[in-house]
Amino acid sequence: MKKSKGKDTKTNAMRILDKNKIAYKEHLYECDGFMDGVSIAQKLGQPTERVFKTLVAEGKSKQYYVYMLPVAEELNLKAAAAAVGEKSVEMIHVKDINAITGYIRGGCSPIGMKKQFKTVADSSAKNFDEIIFSGGRLGAQIEMNPNELADLINMDFADIIKQPTFAICKGRLSYFLFFEHIRKLSYRYGKIFDSVKHVFFVMIV
Repeated sequence: MKKSKGKDTKTNAMRILDKNKIAYKEHLYECDGFMDGVSIAQKLGQPTERVFKTLVAEGKSKQYYVYMLPVAEELNLKAAAAAVGEKSVEMIHVKDINAITGYIRGGCSPIGMKKQFKTVADSSAKNFDEIIFSGGRLGAQIEMNPNELADLINMDFADIIKQPTFAICKGRLSYFLFFEHIRKLSYRYGKIFDSVKHVFFVMIV
């Protein structure tokens, strides 16, 4: 993967990658203000499972932690706390993002914060050769290998997203929701779910 050569678009996160001679790709897009992660994924033409958002939480110990997870998913606070050895964690307030990380909402990168906080990425990141995440400012994303990112910032992997629950009911919508969940899980656990989907389809036809 080639590095971007646009010096005028470099962010602190990108300069850190350059300094460490780590390959990445820079994605730039028009952005007048905050844009949610799902919209960014759509703008880049990427599946939401491969585009990650960066969240910051505070533990019971008053220590801060950084979590990376697919943009369409929600953080499981109990699992997030367990992943860092805390009794509990709570999301920091939006107004405190800049003071704690040095970044702003919508441009918070796991690389180059004021302090390198303990970081945990959802384990689904390991299913991709490259993931995409904030480049450190609005309108900029970085694409790189998740294992190289882990080595750079001493990041761990764990299952930290909320899993949906399903009620048993009839109707096409229920089947659609079931298959959508299977599709997301396939990124997480591999192609074994293709077989599950096939068997389920045979059962309902």
